[in-house]
Amino acid sequence: MEDAKRERGKSTLAAASAAAISLVLGDCDLLGEIFLHLAFPTDLVRAAAVCRRWLRAASDPAFLRRFRDAHPARLLGFYLSAFSANQSFRAAFVPMTPQTPDLDAVVRRGRFGLDSYVSRSTRVMDCRNSRVVVNLFRDGYFTPAVHSPLHPARGLVTLPRLPVLDEKKNSLDDEKLYIFREVLSQECGNVQYYFRFELHYNQKDEQATANVYKLQGDAWTMQISASTKISSLLTSTLNTLSVFLVNDKIYMGITVHNILVLDLTSSTFSTINYPMKYSNRVGKLMFDGEIMLARANGSGVYLVHVKELQLCVWLHNGCHGSMGDWLLVNTIGLRDLCANLKISNSTTEDDYDCDAYIHAVGDNAEFIFLQMYQCVLYLDVRRSALQNVYNMTGKKAHVTLIHPYLMTWPPIFPVLKE
Repeated sequence: MEDAKRERGKSTLAAASAAAISLVLGDCDLLGEIFLHLAFPTDLVRAAAVCRRWLRAASDPAFLRRFRDAHPARLLGFYLSAFSANQSFRAAFVPMTPQTPDLDAVVRRGRFGLDSYVSRSTRVMDCRNSRVVVNLFRDGYFTPAVHSPLHPARGLVTLPRLPVLDEKKNSLDDEKLYIFREVLSQECGNVQYYFRFELHYNQKDEQATANVYKLQGDAWTMQISASTKISSLLTSTLNTLSVFLVNDKIYMGITVHNILVLDLTSSTFSTINYPMKYSNRVGKLMFDGEIMLARANGSGVYLVHVKELQLCVWLHNGCHGSMGDWLLVNTIGLRDLCANLKISNSTTEDDYDCDAYIHAVGDNAEFIFLQMYQCVLYLDVRRSALQNVYNMTGKKAHVTLIHPYLMTWPPIFPVLKE
């Protein structure tokens, strides 16, 4: 009799517990609060595989924005490209350390190295959504290809050869002609689109012409060609990453007076004036130092400026290009941070090593890669924390390009079959 009562009590308790659990886990709002405590986007994908309700909760755009704000994109490492002694590019992957055990396992399982690809010269051109676009010099030609470190089974996907520059029309011997060429990518859902961007600037007549090709099938097709006047060009930025593509617009921090924006939909140029702090009464730029642009959530743009070890982060959210739309969101003094790391220029007599050079800025200006005192430094902007992540050898060592490698965002969820 007593045993039967105990069994009935256990059954009643189990049923009540199951009902309570079902009530919680069946509520999408409560599920969202629980999912916010997950650490990685991969955890969201695993949770979404449980059932349709969980998939809807995990993939809800409003929830994903909250998750992204609570958990910044996880940086696994960065690709460092530099000129070697034989005048060719060499690219190497440098993992971030220390890492959490989960992220360390991701790096160990991946195939990040590029040395296995036979090439006289290897340069990383773009790195987004876990895909790395490299430029390989093979058989006398430069060939772009896509490398997927987190999916080694995909191998190297070779893209069609890039459009050939008309050197007869634009002589490279002309000292007044500057040419910027790069491959840019843009996500649309789970699809990655690739664009070839060329900017030709003739300093003599102050004319800039942009040609944009889009990869369609097995060929690059001309999408737009547009021209504009640029009175002064920041030629030092042509070898940096101060150009990015988002929402069918190419943002370029390459002019002295303002940010140049090329709309791929309308084939027109527009400008965004620099912050008032850097302009005089007639809008002329008055600052020197280093600048770099970065994507912002929505349609905004971040500008990072560093001079004399003082770093400023600005955000532009306006729908037009006025200077009043800028907001100074952060100011960081690098001198004290370097002192805490015991980094100084006491070992060098070259003034070149005393400056700070910006090599890469993360989306929403969450992190910045700098070069100082023959070191590559990682700056966590949110925490104002500086970390030495790479030491260069040789007095004349100089990093050419840095491309951060982050975990995929947004997560790729299973597809519902109705």
